[in-house]
Amino acid sequence: RRLLLGTAGALLLPSLPPSGSSVPPASASPLASGLSGLLRPPSVDDERDTQGLDRMRMQQVLDQNRMQREESGVTRKSEAVRKEIWDLVFADTVLAPLLLRLAFHSSGTYDKKTGTGGSQKGSIHYGAELNQEDNAGLEKAVKQLDELQSRHPEYSRADIYTLAGVHAVEIMGGPVIPWRSGRVDAKSDKEAIKEGRLPQADKGSLPKTADHIREVFGRMGFTDKDTAALMGAHTCGGAHRQFSGYEGRWTPTDVRFDNLYYVFLTKTNLDYELGNKQTAPPGLAWTGLGKKQFEAFFMNDYYFMLPADLVFKEDPKFRPYIDAYARDQGVWFRDFSEAFVKLTELGTRDLRDDVVVAGVKGATFKAPEAPRQGMQAYY
Repeated sequence: RRLLLGTAGALLLPSLPPSGSSVPPASASPLASGLSGLLRPPSVDDERDTQGLDRMRMQQVLDQNRMQREESGVTRKSEAVRKEIWDLVFADTVLAPLLLRLAFHSSGTYDKKTGTGGSQKGSIHYGAELNQEDNAGLEKAVKQLDELQSRHPEYSRADIYTLAGVHAVEIMGGPVIPWRSGRVDAKSDKEAIKEGRLPQADKGSLPKTADHIREVFGRMGFTDKDTAALMGAHTCGGAHRQFSGYEGRWTPTDVRFDNLYYVFLTKTNLDYELGNKQTAPPGLAWTGLGKKQFEAFFMNDYYFMLPADLVFKEDPKFRPYIDAYARDQGVWFRDFSEAFVKLTELGTRDLRDDVVVAGVKGATFKAPEAPRQGMQAYY
C-alpha cells in the first residue's frame, strides 16, 4: 500500500498487498462488524466475513444512491462503466482504495505554471511513468481499467482513471462526487511526466515537511483547506514497506470512507511516538533500521501516522480544518468533494457533463447527506 500522491517517501494511499502476502485484504468497519472484532487478532474466517460485510455495506450505499437518483429523475451517462468498476471492487474490496490512489497519482502531477501534468492525458498508462517508484503497486489497477476502457471506447483512459477514483469514494460510503468526461489521452510515452512532482512524507522536520506540502499542492493551485481535505483520503488503506518503506494503517476502516483519520489525528489520548517498530526488518525493531514513522497502540493494534500527517496536527494554519473535519463528517465530505473535483480536472479542457436530468442541462446529483458527526462518537 502506497502514499497519497507519492513515492517511497510520499503521502500514502493503499495498493494491493504483494503476491503471497499474509496481509489481510481489508479491515472490518466498526459499524459493520462491531467494535469487538477489533479487540482480537483477525483469523482467516474473520477476513472472509469482513469482505462479505464490506460488500453488503457497499451495495447498500449504491442502492440508496440509485433510489434517490431515480426519485429525482437523474441518470448518469457513465452508469455502465460504473457498474463494471463496482464488479471489480466486489471481486476484491481492497481494490477500492487502490483506485482512489490511482486517480490521485494520475492527476496530482499538475503544474499550473507550465500547464503540464494533471489528469488530461492519462500518461500513467505508459511504463515510463507507471514504473516510477512513486507509482509502485498501481500496475494491476491500471491493467484492469485499461481492459475496461477497451470495452468503452467512448471514454479515454484518463477518463476511466478519474471516474474509477470518484466511484470508489462513493462505493466506500463517501460523497457522490461530480465527474465530467472528455479527457484526451497521450499518444506516446514521450508525454509521460517525469518523477518528482508528488509530495514526500518526510523532509527531515515537521516545519520543512509543511513547507514542502504547501509547495507541492500550491503548484497545483490548492489552498490549505483543499490540502487538509484531500489528506483525509488516508482514512482508507495503509502502507507496506515493500512499496514505500512505511508499514501500517491509519485507521481500522481500510475500505470505508469516513472521517476516522481526523478523529485519530486529533484524539488527545492517542499518543503517537516516533519509532520504526513496524518498518524495521523482522526481529530488528528499534535498531535504527527502517523508516521512522509515528506509531500508537490502540484497541489492541498498532496504527501509524507519517511525519506529513503530523504536520496537519501541529501546523497552526492546517489544524483548524483538521479539528472541523473530526467534529463534522459532513463538512469534510463537502470540502473533499470540491477539492477532488478540482484535482481530477487539473489540466483538462472542454469536459462534458455526465449527469442528465430531464429538462435540466449540467445538473449535479446530490447524494443523501452524510452523517454530521461521523466516526467521532465511536472512538
